[in-house]
Amino acid sequence: MQYRDTFERDGYLVADLYSEAEVAQLKTMLSGLIDPPRRTHPRLHVHAASETPLPHLDPYNPYAVWKIVNTPLAGDDWYALIHDERVLDVVDALLGPDINFHMGFARLRPSGLRAEEGWHRDLDTDRHTRPELVTALIYLDDMDAESGATLVRPGSHLPRASGAEEHEAVPVRVRPGAVLFLHCLTLHRASSNTTDRHRSILIHEYKSARTVELTPNDAAFGDLPLRRGGRPGPGRRPGAPDDGTGRRTDGRHRRG
Repeated sequence: MQYRDTFERDGYLVADLYSEAEVAQLKTMLSGLIDPPRRTHPRLHVHAASETPLPHLDPYNPYAVWKIVNTPLAGDDWYALIHDERVLDVVDALLGPDINFHMGFARLRPSGLRAEEGWHRDLDTDRHTRPELVTALIYLDDMDAESGATLVRPGSHLPRASGAEEHEAVPVRVRPGAVLFLHCLTLHRASSNTTDRHRSILIHEYKSARTVELTPNDAAFGDLPLRRGGRPGPGRRPGAPDDGTGRRTDGRHRRG
């Protein structure tokens, strides 16, 4: 109930869910994709700012990778991450017991990378029949106002809310392992990393099962059932990869 009250009032909430050891494991997984940038699946897209390594700028992210699209396709560990029960328990409290996956990606904040994305609501681009989507941002590094923290406008998801200028911008300051749960109508934006420290965020979007997308979703595992009645849904078991065309080798078919 506390989660839901905070979420309904502010349009977002923060929960500490991952331990220091788990964060270290996630950073190792991420490093395997970005140093050097790897495409382990034809629909896994790793966007880097440099074609040659620049370790003097960032030893962890020498190619200045800034975005990875379709992270659940990177391997079984990445796929299992979208099923994390701790995250789904919070989404359950916010959206109800019937949950589908929407999309997964990663945002990285190399030192000095300028954030160009302005204030926006996720529902403006991820158009659905109902405003019943939640984005879970898993922070792998500590975030503050100087290091690329997510900026939010508390209360901007409410029906009476209008422009961004009417709501005070708040930087989400968190430790590694914290998760920001963001309402699809909450105004937010990225900020620039002005420090010499790297910052990484893993992002998974979820929605209620009754919410139907109004525009085509080509994200991997889009609309995958994750929970029904609060119990795990019929999602694909780990270890049954598809053949790159959307056809799964365990005989079942997935969308996207």
